Amino acid sequence: MTDLPHDMMLRPRSSDATREAFWGELQTYLEAEVRPGFRAHYQDVVEPRLVSDLGRIPDRCEIAAAMREYQPNRAWYVARTEAQRQAFDASRTIVDGHIDELATRAAALGNGPAMIELDPSLPFPAYIQTDAHNMVGGYEDLGRHHPLAAGATYDRALSVHRVAAMGPLVDDVGHSIAARLQQVFPDFVPKRILELGCTVGHTLLPFKAAFPDAEVIGVDVSGPCLAFGAARASALGAAVTFSQRNAEHTGYPDGSFDLVFSRILLHETCEAATRAVFAECHRLLRPGGIMFHSDAPQFDELDPYDQSLRDWDINFNAEPFMGGYYAMDLEDEFARAGFRRDAMFRLVAPSLIVQRGYRAEATRTRGGRYFLAGAVK
Repeated sequence: MTDLPHDMMLRPRSSDATREAFWGELQTYLEAEVRPGFRAHYQDVVEPRLVSDLGRIPDRCEIAAAMREYQPNRAWYVARTEAQRQAFDASRTIVDGHIDELATRAAALGNGPAMIELDPSLPFPAYIQTDAHNMVGGYEDLGRHHPLAAGATYDRALSVHRVAAMGPLVDDVGHSIAARLQQVFPDFVPKRILELGCTVGHTLLPFKAAFPDAEVIGVDVSGPCLAFGAARASALGAAVTFSQRNAEHTGYPDGSFDLVFSRILLHETCEAATRAVFAECHRLLRPGGIMFHSDAPQFDELDPYDQSLRDWDINFNAEPFMGGYYAMDLEDEFARAGFRRDAMFRLVAPSLIVQRGYRAEATRTRGGRYFLAGAVK
C-alpha cells in the first residue's frame, strides 16, 4: 500500500504487507479466475447426470453436493477457506503489531467531527458467529477485547484483501446505491438517516456525502467496530454518529427517521432477527420514509447453479444464516412488517467505479452491480 486512504489505516512492514497482499490476491484469483471455470463441468457433466437421476432440474443444495464431489472444486473449497483465514490473520498481525499507534491516532481524533455512543452493557446477539467470515474473534473480538482491533482488521479486510474491489475507502457501494436512490426518488431529501449494522461506516459515510444536510447515524452491536469507525470517520472529516444498539430494537422513537437501511447485514442474522429488523424499520420510519436492504441478490434472482455457489459461504465461511435469508420472499416479509405491496421495490445500482473503468472489475460478481430491496412507508 503506497497511499494510505485515511489516517486510521496502518502502514505495515514490507514483509507483513507482502504476506497480506499475497493472500488477498490469492482470494481474488480463486474467485475471479478459477471458480468460473467449474460451470462448464457442471453444464457438461454434472447437470445431465442429475437431471437423469432426479427426473427434474436440480436445486441449489443438490448441485452443491454433486459439485463437492468434483475434485478441482473440492480443492478450491480448501484453498479458498485457507486463503480467507490467512488473509484475516495477516491483517490482524499488522493491527496487533501497531495497536499502540492505532490507539494514539484514535485518541487524537476523539474530538470529532464524528461522534460515538457506546453501551458496554448491550448484550451481543448469541446467533452472530464468533468467527464470522473466518475472522478469529469475529466482530465482537471475542477473547481479545481490544477496543479498536476488530474494526481495524475488518477495514483492512475489505480494502486490502479483495484488492480494493470497492475502492480504497470501500465506499463504492454506498455512493452507487445513494446515486441510484436519488435517480429513482428525485424528490426524496431525507433529514434523518439510519444505517443498521454499520460496522466501521463504509456505507454510512457516502450517505452523508449524498445528503450533507441530513443527520446520519449508524448503529451496530460491535463496540470495537464502532470505536474504529468513529475514528476513521473523523479522520475523513465526516460528521456522523456511531451508536451501539441492536438493529432489532434500536430504542429510537417511533417515526423518527426518513431513511433506514442496511448493507450486508441480514445474511448474518437468524430468521427471527431479520423479521424483527423489518418490523423495526417500519416503526422507525415517518410516513413517506424509505427502507431498503442491500445484500447479494436473493435466490429468486439467480439460476440454480449460481445459487449453489453460496454453499461455500454457508458451510465453510461461518455464515450459516445466508441460505435462509436469500431464500426469503422479501415482499412477503415486508408486508408482514406492515409495508404496502404497491410501495415495494427492487433495484440494481450500477457500480460507479466500475463504470469509470476501475481495475478491480474482475473481482466483482454480476458485473459490478449492487442489489437492494425495500419499500416506501
